[in-house]
Amino acid sequence: MYAETRPWRRGIVDTLLRAVADDEISGVILGPPDLRWPYHPYDGGADVILSTRAERDALKERHRAWLSRHSSEL
Repeated sequence: MYAETRPWRRGIVDTLLRAVADDEISGVILGPPDLRWPYHPYDGGADVILSTRAERDALKERHRAWLSRHSSEL
């Protein structure tokens, strides 16, 4: 296990996300320092863990184009 804190700037995780998408690495979890919304990318997509259904529904609505076209949205 490895953990690191970095100040956010555009593009800071691009190389890491590309390696995950290419299935070169796995088990990556990203998020803000308070971990209020862990983000788990994998080679077929990503999961975001939110505290409430309202947060989940708001994120889903904002990024509807990112959802799977499968009827289960998975």
